[in-house]
Amino acid sequence: MKQITLFFFFCTLLTCGTVLAQDNRSENVEAAKIAFLTDKIELTADQAQKFWPLYNEYETKRRELIRAYRSGYRHDVEELSEQEAKARIDNMFVTKEQELELEKEYAAKFQRVITTKQLIKLYRGEREFTKLLLKRLDHRRTDK
Repeated sequence: MKQITLFFFFCTLLTCGTVLAQDNRSENVEAAKIAFLTDKIELTADQAQKFWPLYNEYETKRRELIRAYRSGYRHDVEELSEQEAKARIDNMFVTKEQELELEKEYAAKFQRVITTKQLIKLYRGEREFTKLLLKRLDHRRTDK
């Protein structure tokens, strides 16, 4: 099972690199992420069936939270009044607290499906995958 997942991951990652410029690049990245994390946290087939819908739900809520925070501010800090800047900072901390609460909520839900050790591997795997993507993007930029 692990070899099949690993093979799928590398195939997806190779395709992901060549298809990044196409419209469905986020789908390819998501598929690579699923394969990468499934391998990293060593999910069984039964765990994977229960875990991924839950993880997708968590990711959707997390993205909505971040998107809502980012949608309400101007990018040019110089145009902000001191009061607007303070409000933005306060809102940033509120959003981080909400994100932490969401993470705690889903950590408990995840542990109904996976072990605590697997949860730690998930968090590490997410960071590793992000680093991998950033490295690939940086490599693509330097090649141009």
